[in-house]
Amino acid sequence: MKIYIALFILSILVSFLVWQNNDIVITRYNYINNKLPEDLNGLKIVHISDLHNKNFHGKLTRKIKRINPDIIFITGDLIDRRKTNVAMAVKFVKEIVTIAPVYYVSGNHEQLSGNYKELKKELNNLHVITMDNFYTKINYRGSEIGLLGIADPAINQNEKTYPIENNTTHMRNTLHELTHYIKTDFNILLSHRPEHFEIYKEFNIDLVFSGHAHGGQIRIPFLKGILSPNQGFFPKYSEGMHREGVTSMVVSRGLGNSLFPFRIFNRPELIVVSQNKE
Repeated sequence: MKIYIALFILSILVSFLVWQNNDIVITRYNYINNKLPEDLNGLKIVHISDLHNKNFHGKLTRKIKRINPDIIFITGDLIDRRKTNVAMAVKFVKEIVTIAPVYYVSGNHEQLSGNYKELKKELNNLHVITMDNFYTKINYRGSEIGLLGIADPAINQNEKTYPIENNTTHMRNTLHELTHYIKTDFNILLSHRPEHFEIYKEFNIDLVFSGHAHGGQIRIPFLKGILSPNQGFFPKYSEGMHREGVTSMVVSRGLGNSLFPFRIFNRPELIVVSQNKE
C-alpha cells in the first residue's frame, strides 16, 4: 500500500512539474505614455526572452500568431550554452518572422556559447534586426519609435566570471554612445539584464524590455521569486513592469530553463505590451 501511495504522489509531482514547465502563460500590459505619437495608439508588441533552446513543438508559435502582434522583441538567451542547438532556434525564428518584424538582442548564453556568429548569420538571413550596441528607428503608420539595443556584457567576460563592475561600465558606456544618435522623442531599449535598471533610468529611456532573471526560477505563490542570476536571493527585478521616473521596464520571466531544470510556480511566460498615448 505504501508503494502505491508513493507512486501516486510521484505521479502527481511529475504531472505538476510537466505542467509548470510547458504551459505558457500570456501576460498583458497596457503601457501609457503621452509622448507616444497618435499613430502608435494600440501598437502591440510581443516580448520573448530566455527560450534556452526549449522546444514547445509549435505551441509557442501558434500563440504568437493568435496574438497577431505588430512587432516582436527577443531579449536574449534564445540558445543555451550548455546544450546549444542553433538549428532549433533558427527554426522557431523562421516561423515567427512571417508574423511580424523581429528585433533581437543577445543574452549571456549567446555570448558565451561559442556559436553566436553562426546564430547571428542565420538570423540576418531571416531579416531579423540584431540590436547589439545598435540604434535604429521603427516606422509605424507614418510615425517613428527609437529603438536601442545593448549586447550582453558577457561579451567582455569568460564563462567563469561575472564582475558586476565590468557589466556596469559596459552598459553605461554603450548607452552613452548610443544616445548620441537618438533622433526620436519616444525610445525603447532592448537589454537582456534587468539588474541595471538604475543605469537605464540615468539615460531617461522611456521603455525597456529585459529578461535574464527567469522569474526567480522558483516562485513563492503570491509573493516573489527566490533566486535570479546577478541579483541573488529575492531579486527586485525578476518579473513584471517597473516604473521609476520617466522610465518603465518590462521583465519577462522567460520561457525555458538553463542550469536548474525546473520552473516551480513560475510557468513559461509570453508577454504582450499594448502601447497607448492616454
